Order: sequence, then structure tokens, then C-alpha cells
Amino acid sequence: MEKFFEKLRKLYIKMDKAYEEAASHYGFKCRGCEDNCCRSFFYHHTFIEKDFLLSRAGLLSRDWKKSLKERAELYLNTLNTKPICPLNNDDICVLYDVRPMICRLHGIPHHLNIPGRKTAVNPGCGAGTSLFEAVQYFSFDRVPFYTEMAAIEKEYRKATRKTGKIKETIAHMLSEL
Repeated sequence: MEKFFEKLRKLYIKMDKAYEEAASHYGFKCRGCEDNCCRSFFYHHTFIEKDFLLSRAGLLSRDWKKSLKERAELYLNTLNTKPICPLNNDDICVLYDVRPMICRLHGIPHHLNIPGRKTAVNPGCGAGTSLFEAVQYFSFDRVPFYTEMAAIEKEYRKATRKTGKIKETIAHMLSEL
């Protein structure tokens, strides 16, 4: 599985570089506001990201794993109150290096340029609105990242014989620890 995780790591590096370039253009720094990815409700849709996250969570101490599992249960029981991600510990992600794609890309204005469809545009998070509106739009198309992720996921599913759909929050994933 490590060969697939290495492909995923390389994609994450590309995402982080593109995000930093866009954030720098706007002068944007995430400061842990209420609109941040840790308070946003995201479903994750790839087995490889889930398995990568769980493989690294599995390396944590028994106490940390127990704590994350308890946080995950609390999160799942309080979904209607916009709880904070179970991986958030004092505004720092416990597994920051292996956080999923959506956590990496959240907040920056972007577009989805899908061939044959009208380009979809997202203005970014509310915390950066004044910064985003003050300068010219920085072209940030997420589609190449989604395309590469889909290719890695397809290859991973074939190798692991995983089928079906996945639609889980990080809390759902951590409940399997």
C-alpha cells in the first residue's frame, strides 16, 4: 500500500504548493475562524485517503487513538451544532501531513473547469472575502487535482479490490480506530 500512499503524498505536495501560491497572491492566512475547514462539514469520497489517514492514525499512541475515537463519537453525536473536527487539537491538526484533499484546498477562491460543462466558480471562504475582492482573481482550477486523485483512487481500488462508494466524514473514519 505504501506505493499508493507515496503517489498520494506527491499529489498532496502539488496541492499544497498550488494552495500556497494562491493564498500568497491574496495575502490570505487561515486563522482558524468559524468558516475554516475544521468546522466545515465535509464528506470524503476516496478509500485511499481514508486508508492513508487511518494508517497514520494507527501509529499514534494508544492514548491518542482513544482520544481521537472519543472525539469522533462526540462529533457524530453533535452534527447539528457544527462541531470541530476530531483531529483538531488546540487549533492544530493532529494528522496535518495526511489531512485529506478537501481540508487542503478549502478557503481559497477556485473554479472547476470540467470539459463540456459551464465553469463553476467558488468565491472562497468568508474570512478572506475582503482580501479576495481586493485583487485580481488568481486562476485556481481544482479539476486537475480531482482528476489525478481519481486516477490514484482507481488504481488503489483495483489493487485492494475495494468497491462501492464511500461517503464518510473524518469522524466516521476515526470511529474505526
